[in-house]
Amino acid sequence: MDKVKPVIVLAVIAAFISTLVIVVYNLTYVDTSNEVTDKQADALVAIYGGSKEDYEVVPAEKWQTLLAASSDSNVQNNVQKVFRKKDGSLAIECVVKGYKKGFDIMVGVDDQKVAGVAIVSVGEETPGLGTKTNNPDWLGNFKGISGSAEIVKAAPSSDNQVQAVTSATYSSRGVATAVNTALNAFNLLSSLGGEAQ
Repeated sequence: MDKVKPVIVLAVIAAFISTLVIVVYNLTYVDTSNEVTDKQADALVAIYGGSKEDYEVVPAEKWQTLLAASSDSNVQNNVQKVFRKKDGSLAIECVVKGYKKGFDIMVGVDDQKVAGVAIVSVGEETPGLGTKTNNPDWLGNFKGISGSAEIVKAAPSSDNQVQAVTSATYSSRGVATAVNTALNAFNLLSSLGGEAQ
C-alpha cells in the first residue's frame, strides 16, 4: 500500500493541473478565425497596399463548400482563409509544404492573374536557405502569372516560369504551389458566381 499511495497522489495532482490548464485555456482563448491578424495584414498590405482596416476575412461559410467541391486536393486542403479588400480585391491564404510543412503564403488574385505574393510565415523552412523565398523582389516574379506557375532551375523561358531561389528549390516550389492553389481557388469561386465576394 505504501508504494501505491504516491502514485495515487501524483495521479490526482496531474488530473488537477490538467483541469486547471484546460480551464485557463478556455478563459483566455481568443478566436482569430474571423479577424485579420497583424502578420496577415502585413502580407495583404505588401500585396495591395492600404492599411489593416482596408481588409476583412470572408466568412468561411461563403467559400469552404465551394472549394470542397474542387477536384484539386491542394485547393481542398491548403486554402486557410479568403480576404477581401474594400475595393473588392481578393487574397487567398494557403499553407503548403515547402521543404517542411507549415509554409504560410498570401496570394492576391485579380482578374484571374496574380496581383502579388507575400509570406505570412516561413514556418519551418530552413533558415538562410528556404527563408530566402521571403525576398519581395523574388516574390515579384509571380506577379501577372495567370496559368500555372512553374519553378525552374535555369533562366525562365516563358511568362509562367520563375527561377528557383538558389539552394531552396523545395521552398520555391512551395510558393509556386500556393500560387497555383490560389489561382485555382479564385477561378472556382469566380466560375460559381463569386459567392466569396
